[in-house]
Amino acid sequence: MRILVIFFLLIPFLVFGENKYGRIKGTIFEINAEIALKDVLVQIQGEKILARSDSLGRFALNDLLPGKYYLVFLKKGYYALVLPEVEVKAGQDTDLIVKMYPGNEQEFLFLEIGGIQVTAERGGLPEKPETTYLVTAGEIEHMQATNLADILDIIPGNEKATHLGLQRKQQINLRHLGEQSLAFGTKIILDDVPLSNNVDLQTGAGVNYGVKVQNTAETEYDLREIVAENLQQVEVQPGATSVEYGDLTTGLIIATTRTRNVPTRIKLKNNPDTKEANLMGSFKKWSTNFVYNFNYGYSERDIRVKGDEFHRIAVNLKSENQFFKNQLKLFQGLRFVRKIEEDNDQSDPNKTRAYNRDFHLTYSQRIYWNRSPNATWYLRTFLDYKHRNSWKRKLENRDLGYATNLLEPGTIEGIFADPIYFSDVRTRGDEWAVGLKIKFLKRLKAKTFTHRILAGSEYQKEWNNGPGKQFDLLFPPNGNGHVRPRSFNEIPGIAQLSFFVEDQVVLKHPVQSIVSLGFRLDSYNPIKFSALNPFRLKDVLEARQGTFFNPRLGIKIKLTSESQLRITFSKASKAPALSQIYPEKFYLDVNDLGYQHQLLSDGRDSTIIIPLISTYVYDRTNRNLKGAQSTKFEIGLDFQVGKFSLSLNAFYQKTRNIPAPINYPLNYNRYQWEKWPAAEPVNILEKVTLASSGYSIFKNAAWNNSSGLEFFVKSYRLPRLNLRFWTNMAYLFSRSGLKNSTPIFSAISRNYRSGDTLTTGWIVPEDMQIVPYYRPTTSWNQKVIINYKIDYTAKKLGLWLTLKAQQILWDRVLKTGNPSSHAIGYYLDGQLIPIDAQTSTLMNLDRSFNPLLTTVDNSRPNDKWLFSVIVSRSVFKGAEVSLFVENIFNDRAYYRTKWNTYSARNPEMFWGVAFSSKLDVLFKH
Repeated sequence: MRILVIFFLLIPFLVFGENKYGRIKGTIFEINAEIALKDVLVQIQGEKILARSDSLGRFALNDLLPGKYYLVFLKKGYYALVLPEVEVKAGQDTDLIVKMYPGNEQEFLFLEIGGIQVTAERGGLPEKPETTYLVTAGEIEHMQATNLADILDIIPGNEKATHLGLQRKQQINLRHLGEQSLAFGTKIILDDVPLSNNVDLQTGAGVNYGVKVQNTAETEYDLREIVAENLQQVEVQPGATSVEYGDLTTGLIIATTRTRNVPTRIKLKNNPDTKEANLMGSFKKWSTNFVYNFNYGYSERDIRVKGDEFHRIAVNLKSENQFFKNQLKLFQGLRFVRKIEEDNDQSDPNKTRAYNRDFHLTYSQRIYWNRSPNATWYLRTFLDYKHRNSWKRKLENRDLGYATNLLEPGTIEGIFADPIYFSDVRTRGDEWAVGLKIKFLKRLKAKTFTHRILAGSEYQKEWNNGPGKQFDLLFPPNGNGHVRPRSFNEIPGIAQLSFFVEDQVVLKHPVQSIVSLGFRLDSYNPIKFSALNPFRLKDVLEARQGTFFNPRLGIKIKLTSESQLRITFSKASKAPALSQIYPEKFYLDVNDLGYQHQLLSDGRDSTIIIPLISTYVYDRTNRNLKGAQSTKFEIGLDFQVGKFSLSLNAFYQKTRNIPAPINYPLNYNRYQWEKWPAAEPVNILEKVTLASSGYSIFKNAAWNNSSGLEFFVKSYRLPRLNLRFWTNMAYLFSRSGLKNSTPIFSAISRNYRSGDTLTTGWIVPEDMQIVPYYRPTTSWNQKVIINYKIDYTAKKLGLWLTLKAQQILWDRVLKTGNPSSHAIGYYLDGQLIPIDAQTSTLMNLDRSFNPLLTTVDNSRPNDKWLFSVIVSRSVFKGAEVSLFVENIFNDRAYYRTKWNTYSARNPEMFWGVAFSSKLDVLFKH
């Protein structure tokens, strides 16, 4: 009887207990490829319930109470995926088919708007000790960027100064204000291939002077070459970097192009300046995964001028092979970029015509060998080729006189030269670069710590060949004879050899922390190896342009579960440009007089005066010019406060021995040749000291100090939110100058007659023509740049709306700092004669300064705002349309400068529209 009672009491619980729980099960595939994904972590947000997919991609979450759940799918190499409001019913299975996109696992794939993948960071504190900023493919497409420079506007410290487009060359120098061309120290890496201007020889006469066609020799790389549509991710490291990267002083930008399973997609863009078409896709053939991208961009630039257009044609092809059960992976890349830049303005009074028709071809290989789960070998090789082809034609004028066609020192009879003529300069040549990098990565794990050991070496060789710069000697550019044609075959190349080692230790006790310690040895144009000295590693390699020991230290300490401290110290070096080591020779053409005596038939002596031109050649080569080296210190604090992440960075950087051109005066004599052409000159007609000849030599004389603060706040777009707030502030201060020992010569020489008494009472002891020189001055720039951004997404509407604003505060400049009025010496007959301040005053050599240059320029008001809006809207599945408007209030931020002129700080209102679609979807519609 007791058993029956218990039985009937338990029946209701047994019956209803069977139907109380439900289950979620499904299969996970890779998008487009329909490949089942194993080892995907599936978890319910806010719960400890999780599962992993098997080899067939199947998973199951059992014993779930009825309700709606947010599912999170995580796998390395794929965007984290969130499926919201998956409903579970009692006693039933909920079947799912899940498709994951290849991408950064640290980001959520929030939704797709047409072909744009809207992602959100998974949250958490920065993983590296180094400061790093990431820009994803979805953000790049949404902002309608046409090149890499358009993307970098959102990086702290970068001011939005131009429109989106291809209208002018685009360059970047991270955490730096003022002169960019001295150090050109920001390195650009595309798919692990460095993009370098180190051996660009398009300097001096030719394009870049007085025309819209410009080159980038001795300056930063032109970012217009890098197509934005093809980029998967851009990583910016403005401070310290891993020892794996060298030949930089101001920062690193790593751009990665798209890989694997890219849907066939077309995108069209149109704005008042730039039109662009892009086709991308992927396919599999011969057991190889291929990804391709074709891009054409056209910039009309000034719509009122015909013949000043810019064209960009870019083709990218990548392949991926896997061998030995994915232990060995081979990636190959082929990249072609053609730039056609024209300047044929018919209204130009000088009838200037110019073009630049360069093209750039790169082939690269990357091999990963996963020898074991904790050991990886990596090999990268590349061959880079640039064909230079530029031309400039201009109407010139010069004084009526004589010219010469000498290429070597000597004297010839002058050739009568037309005062009005057309100069025609062509530059043709080939730049080559080959590179090899090998590295080994090993992980050693223990209970409380993990070692990540990185070691490797890198070699790069760059050189030129070809006819170089060519023009008619009798019709020189710019109306002067200081330049001559120059063949690129005459100039040696430059080589870089580097070794690097790094040990990154991840500690769990007593405090969670990461300590990264390593060094990089960079040698520029190495000559030979020397005996190993562990206390002076840079002496191991003797190099013509210097060997630099560059240590790197990074520390990250977890203070609490939601805060951490980051500290970095690093040194880095940059090779000088080839055109700084081997600049063009300086030619000085001097007018001499020659006499020819003839005996006439009647016995009289007849003398003919012949105009002569003597040519002097000054070789400006500095074969021992060294590279520059920078030292960086940075400290950062990171906080996680609810749904917000905050970061504060303070940094200081100093760069020394930057190559800079130093101008020098020249002495020469004008001669009289009594018996031309038989005899040597016998009489000196005139002794001349040329103060501002244009003769200069590159020396390691410049320096730069930069410091600042960066504050970054952002909210994470978590699955239940559709808003993201984002702001950053950067305070930058940059001071630059030349070493105090560098002489700065006056542009005017001084003539003294023996016995003259100056107003100061000083009596001139002898005849002399001198050029005084002074201590160099300094300059500094200061600016605060604040960026604000609000992202709103509406999944049901397929809408992504972004509101942006940029504010500039305390934009101040000092052009001439530490002015010194006294000369510290003078140049006389090729000698530098030092003097004191009292002697400078007595000789009337003191100089004065314009007060507008020596006082701080505070004329820029603190009311500079720039507002922009971007909207992307899904049209149908796989297709979307985007619209942006920059400077929506058309506020040019005019202000009156201290020179009583007016200037605009904002570009005028600008707009653009874009449409993209997956081709298979487009044809269906």
